Amino acid sequence: MNRDPLNHAASPTSGAALIEAPGDADSATQSKSSSDSEPLRGNRLNRWSVWRARLSIPSLLAHGDEKSVVSVFTAVNGGLTILIISLLAWLCDLPLLFAALGPTSFILHSAPLSIQAAPRSIILGHFIGIACGVGSLLVFSFLGGETITLQSGGAALCSASLALAATCYFLVRCSCPHAPACASALVVALGAASTWTAVLCMAAATPLMLKNRACRSGSRSFFVA
Repeated sequence: MNRDPLNHAASPTSGAALIEAPGDADSATQSKSSSDSEPLRGNRLNRWSVWRARLSIPSLLAHGDEKSVVSVFTAVNGGLTILIISLLAWLCDLPLLFAALGPTSFILHSAPLSIQAAPRSIILGHFIGIACGVGSLLVFSFLGGETITLQSGGAALCSASLALAATCYFLVRCSCPHAPACASALVVALGAASTWTAVLCMAAATPLMLKNRACRSGSRSFFVA
């Protein structure tokens, strides 16, 4: 009995038709694993979004009075912010923590919608304060013939006064009011930041305050008396 060789080769029961290329199997496995991982990643992001929404100020205010919620919110976030910067300072062995970050943290978390808590006000404000402190320190160190320190007497007082006056002027002039920036000016002008490394670390630590920025809270600022 004669068989058509073409029909025999195309028969689905032939051995050649049952062989699957290894590359096709690998690609199918990879596509399946990637398709399985995408829903898991999406579920994690959804859970994080849900918890973040639950811990936001508007959600918390629905379950408690305003002053209690904002008090706890400010304490927890303010403490965590300073803790993280302190750990970075310890791990990197750098003077990243200075006194002016305390009031900045309070303003940032107690009144997140105020102009003083705006990122522009915080970053530019501290930069202005540090720059004015450095300028005043250099001027009076040059005039006095010695580096200004806390024990410099009248020269230190004049340096602090000039730094504070210049900081207040430029904060208003540049429309970036941030009261703790005046403390940064005094820290530098009085010689407490005695090296350029310390001054640069002060400037670098300021943007770190924004990592724990308060959640959006609606149309008003908080901590109303």
